[in-house]
Amino acid sequence: MLTLEEVQYQIENQLFHNRNKSLFYTLANGDFVLEPSEETLTMLKHKSKELSDFITAAKDDSNYQDLLDFVVEKNVKLFLKANQYLNFNDEDLRELEGVYRLLFNQLQQLGAQTELSDSEVDNLFRAHYENLQSFLLQTNGENLFKKYKESSDILSIQCAEYQSEFQIELLNIDLTMIQEPILDVGCGSQAHLVEFLRANGIEAYGIDRGIDSSNYLFNQNWLEYNFKPNTWGTIISHMAFSNHFMHHHLRPDGDFETYAKKYMEILQSLKCEGSFLYGPSLFFIEEILMSSNQPYSIEFMENTTKITKLK
Repeated sequence: MLTLEEVQYQIENQLFHNRNKSLFYTLANGDFVLEPSEETLTMLKHKSKELSDFITAAKDDSNYQDLLDFVVEKNVKLFLKANQYLNFNDEDLRELEGVYRLLFNQLQQLGAQTELSDSEVDNLFRAHYENLQSFLLQTNGENLFKKYKESSDILSIQCAEYQSEFQIELLNIDLTMIQEPILDVGCGSQAHLVEFLRANGIEAYGIDRGIDSSNYLFNQNWLEYNFKPNTWGTIISHMAFSNHFMHHHLRPDGDFETYAKKYMEILQSLKCEGSFLYGPSLFFIEEILMSSNQPYSIEFMENTTKITKLK
């Protein structure tokens, strides 16, 4: 019988096969440009009974949830690698898990009867790709995917990771004066700045969707993260939170309100005299903050805004 590792390998191989193809582009006959790889076709046509037996057995132990967690994680990483502005909360991840539960149930039922025919494989993948389309549209809106309908090659929108020294200079950080503890929001998968600060004896933490968790690095969506009041001496976000906030501010269907609420939650999580340092600036909300009676001072520096909590 197939093992969990073998099935995971096949899933990863299939995702790699379609990595540069647009899920939203279809050919003149309505077919997707995404397709099963030769390895996947071989498994479905000649090992469908083994795959069905594996799924049946896996449902009786922890292997099934492990498989679902694996495929959800791999899909999300692939989505975010293509477009950093996609956002998935915990409920969305459960929806994506449901998409794959359905696929595995279909594979279990079809494979238990006979080897799959070409038409059965085609119908299975077409339905699965349509479900993935629906999932992305439901969670992130139609506007974000308009360009993906125009080309079979995926439109890649990625973010860069900057060296720690460059970020310190750009954000005008004085390491002798910075208030601890520090949280880097959107620290990147390598957490360059966090690692640099900790190597210099500064208490620093990082949060990012693409990072491996540790006792000071948190793998989490910042919109899901709980910024507790009066916790942080300094919060830093270079080309991360404010870029996404601006993106949603400009998008016709953007989730501006959620980002505005999270922005205020970040400010409230600062200690007295603590600061939120970010770039680029967000003039549309900074003007509102300046005209309010909120206990914050705002300093505009080149490429950076510094918000300090006064009390």
